[in-house]
Amino acid sequence: MSSAVSSPVNPSGRPPRPWALALLPCLALCLPLLLRPVAATLTADATPSYLPSLGATYARRAFDPTFREDIRRIQPKYVLIGDSMLGSRIDPRHLSYVIKQQAWWVMQPGTGPAYWYLALKNVVLGADVRPKVVFVFFRDFNMTDVMFRLDDQFRWSVDTVAGPTEPELDRAVARRLEGTWYRVPRALDAVYGYRPVREAADQALRRWPPRLLAGPAHAETLQSHLNTMFALEKLRPALAADMASGDSELGDFHRMLPRSILPDLIALARDNGITLCLVRVQRRPGPHAPPPQSAVLQRYVADLRTYVERNGAVFHDDTGDPDYPLDWYTDGDHMAGRHRQRYTELFAQKLADVFR
Repeated sequence: MSSAVSSPVNPSGRPPRPWALALLPCLALCLPLLLRPVAATLTADATPSYLPSLGATYARRAFDPTFREDIRRIQPKYVLIGDSMLGSRIDPRHLSYVIKQQAWWVMQPGTGPAYWYLALKNVVLGADVRPKVVFVFFRDFNMTDVMFRLDDQFRWSVDTVAGPTEPELDRAVARRLEGTWYRVPRALDAVYGYRPVREAADQALRRWPPRLLAGPAHAETLQSHLNTMFALEKLRPALAADMASGDSELGDFHRMLPRSILPDLIALARDNGITLCLVRVQRRPGPHAPPPQSAVLQRYVADLRTYVERNGAVFHDDTGDPDYPLDWYTDGDHMAGRHRQRYTELFAQKLADVFR
């Protein structure tokens, strides 16, 4: 009985051909090209997205010129930008009265750094106004979290200040979602056009559970009911803030900075001769103490301050200021409206050097 190990047998009896081996990688590279006509069909009547990193197409809301026209009409020397943290603290008309100079705002609740950047770019500068100072109000990690309030629930507000294309913001989003190598998937999409196909598949999978549970005729009603049921305002307790305060990857300032819109925001202000002032509002304090701050948050804020000031901007932090006690607050980190004028007066005093 032979103990020799038999060699694999080629069923055809012919030796393998080199061109057949070379054909496999060629097919791997070429077959995905079949996605291009599918993608073209899917996007034939769709509106291109101004943030293709979040989707090749997007049915957006129209640009709202209201704030831009206000800025153009008022010609403010000082502009404030932010969300409800700004809205619950500052009275812009009272500020104008206190400082004896024109001040106005671009204030939209439920917004984040994407909106704030576009507000400066397309609203303030879009009005052909160059104010002396632009203030941006934020909380904790917001300024380097470009995805904060850029999800489906809040994206509509970003639409209202966005142009047809927003390449700087899109690059920041791509860096955040795909990392340093974000150009690789972009190049692959340019060749194969796979994003619209992927998005269509994702939407089909999202629609499948409501259709299964409620049937095609009632699927949209069920989905709308679920969205309403689990909306943020239904989940947030009266005294809780609408933003987490725990440590996370967001606390690594040097990692998050190149994945954010902050460098572009600072450069945009500097290139237009505007002083940028970032105002970190105090979050909800305790009865007799400032709000708790982890070691990660303290280090992050120190790094943020250093970066901002080294790049010619101003950093102001309300945190720990005894002038803002707990009884000034309502829900979460919002201040009660009855304190707006007093906060505005204190704001002008504490930033007197900026208002000179």
